[in-house]
Amino acid sequence: MMRNTLLLVGLTAGLLPIQSVSAEEESSHHIIVTTNQRQIGEACPELKAGQVLQFEFKAKRTVEFNLHYHQGDKVSYPIERQELKTLKQSYTAPIDQTYCLMWEGLKDDTLVQVKYSIKD
Repeated sequence: MMRNTLLLVGLTAGLLPIQSVSAEEESSHHIIVTTNQRQIGEACPELKAGQVLQFEFKAKRTVEFNLHYHQGDKVSYPIERQELKTLKQSYTAPIDQTYCLMWEGLKDDTLVQVKYSIKD
């Protein structure tokens, strides 16, 4: 089974509007957005062990990106923090978990276009 989601994250006047278009309405994914002085955007799909998360993003300016997940108080970073404008990559989940694609350092006029799919 394959789920496709297109996520557009943009900032205008300090707000972080999100539009999501899903090929499968019942797909299991979460979008979490926080705005503050260090504005942050996250897309957090749930993956089963062995599923592959394929994703790509393009940003108007350099942003800090990482892929992480939480186990209790511990945060693990399968993809360490890095400053990028664009990235196309895949990640195979080693365990059943919610994995978060995260962008930090977004400015008021930053636009990040994200596309991801999950494959069994």
